[in-house]
Amino acid sequence: MRALRAERGFSLVELLVSQGVLVVLLAIAATMLIQNTQINKAQQMTLALQADARNTVSMVVNALRTAGWDPTNAGFDSLGLDPDPNGSDNLIQIFADLNADGDTDDQDEEITVRHTTDRVEWRKVSDPNQPFVVMAENITNDQDDDGVIEPMFTPNSMTNPNRVSVRITARSAEPDPRTGQFIRYTVVTDVYLRDEL
Repeated sequence: MRALRAERGFSLVELLVSQGVLVVLLAIAATMLIQNTQINKAQQMTLALQADARNTVSMVVNALRTAGWDPTNAGFDSLGLDPDPNGSDNLIQIFADLNADGDTDDQDEEITVRHTTDRVEWRKVSDPNQPFVVMAENITNDQDDDGVIEPMFTPNSMTNPNRVSVRITARSAEPDPRTGQFIRYTVVTDVYLRDEL
């Protein structure tokens, strides 16, 4: 009798139980795969917005470090400050006589950097008819998501600054798939100017 049972294979109940376990194991594996995919996507989004914020700050800081370069003592201002730094558009103008010709009319000698809506742009010529070029997108400068935009440029004095704080807050293009909230990253750095205004 035992020989007959061994030849029959699994009973219907045994087969259903083993398939049920397989289905449960597959469901667990699928859930873990989805969670890992969401974690990977959130990490990629975080890395991308950190890179955007850091690269933007780096370009702006490099431009600010040239402010006031005046080898011929022509006597121009180092910076043009935004008269309303708490407005919706925040900007700064940077002046430097890089080719020592006594003016700031050449390429890269008058740079206007501005934060407008959700991006940072710059114009690297003195001609106001030339277009701005986008440096970075998804820059909200709203670190705490309260709807109030923090100024991108904060000089230590509106009349005679010798230091400018640069603040960049980048926001992910899409919400975090795990939480449904946007990811934010803020970089703040101080730039000490070569000359006072």
